[in-house]
Amino acid sequence: MTSQLVRRLTLAADRLPLQLSTAARYVAAHPFDAASLPMRALARTTAQSPTTYTRLARSLGFAGWDDLRAELIAEARDDLDAARAAPFSSRPRPASNGDDVATRMLAVDQRSLAALDTPALEPAAAILESAPRVFVAGFRSCHAPAIHFHYLYRLFRPEVTLIGGAGALDLDLGDLRDGDAVVLFGFAPYSRDGLLTARSAVAAKARLVALVDHADAPLARQADAVLTFGTGTPSFFPSLTACTALLQALAETLYLRAGDTGRQRLRASERRIAAHTAYISEAAP
Repeated sequence: MTSQLVRRLTLAADRLPLQLSTAARYVAAHPFDAASLPMRALARTTAQSPTTYTRLARSLGFAGWDDLRAELIAEARDDLDAARAAPFSSRPRPASNGDDVATRMLAVDQRSLAALDTPALEPAAAILESAPRVFVAGFRSCHAPAIHFHYLYRLFRPEVTLIGGAGALDLDLGDLRDGDAVVLFGFAPYSRDGLLTARSAVAAKARLVALVDHADAPLARQADAVLTFGTGTPSFFPSLTACTALLQALAETLYLRAGDTGRQRLRASERRIAAHTAYISEAAP
């Protein structure tokens, strides 16, 4: 999407103060997210205050955020089908103008990390800990975080299964039972398989722990626990830095809660790995 308003935001980002500049670049890079999210949800996603978006709108000549958002929606209608088919390539290229995109990416990542809700980890861990079986799912861009979390958790808990990776999602979801737990990763644009997994978990009376980009994400509407991470970035693609930190913190929380049993299981896993000579010797040439 290269609408007139997106171009205005991109140009304005070069002259605005840092906080407003960061918000302008996010809206320019994610016009559909900005148009569809309530202002407070948008502020949480980008680790900004709601007043930042009001000030941004006024700096562009709008009465407030609602007026800016209304123009975003109006401009988006003409390009909506294309944007659904190409959610990343329809975004404008990051402005270069000689400034350091990588530095700005890391600065936004740091704010996203600082905004993580760490007190929410314990209740989510308690749900997983009490379930007889845990299933982990993430699709498309979120498949890698799902694999990462599954690997870490599986090291000290054998009743953990990664689902949806072998093209048999329907069979995996059909195996869900009352009392199981499902860990589901997702961020906008959300995959249909993710929504199907969330609905199947609820239908099976399994507990759902959703790791998503904002609390009112479609995948999290009936979740038993919701852990949120920001994906905002001046980069072309969404950032998964906060998502990775969050899943690692959840895995560590689960390991600490597992106590001696978890430690014994981890040691058993390490012995099996060593028996298969999975690692090379550091002294090897």
